[in-house]
Amino acid sequence: MKEVYLLWESYVLKQLIPIGVLTQLNNQYLFKYFETAKQAADQGCFLPFPYTSDVLYFDALPDFFEQRILKGEFNSYKFNLKKLDNKLDYLVYGDSIKNSDNFKIVDEKKYKKLV
Repeated sequence: MKEVYLLWESYVLKQLIPIGVLTQLNNQYLFKYFETAKQAADQGCFLPFPYTSDVLYFDALPDFFEQRILKGEFNSYKFNLKKLDNKLDYLVYGDSIKNSDNFKIVDEKKYKKLV
């Protein structure tokens, strides 16, 4: 997998709002906001990076995404996750939902169904 999509569920409207797309190219990660990220920010979404219309480049997976990956042998066993070389594959497991926010991270197929 080379791309994942960041979505946010609005507290006000209870709808999913596309925030942006994270792409892995070779050993670099690129993040591009969608215009709808501004709408989400207006509704209380804490954006992972300051909003820009430019592509953001990272040499490693940004912390916002890294901290959502299930790690450790126990979690791999418990959730039947195989050893994957690509961190983006781990990010889409369970949509990377955390109890502390309204974000989801999904693959392209699921993104097209939800949005």
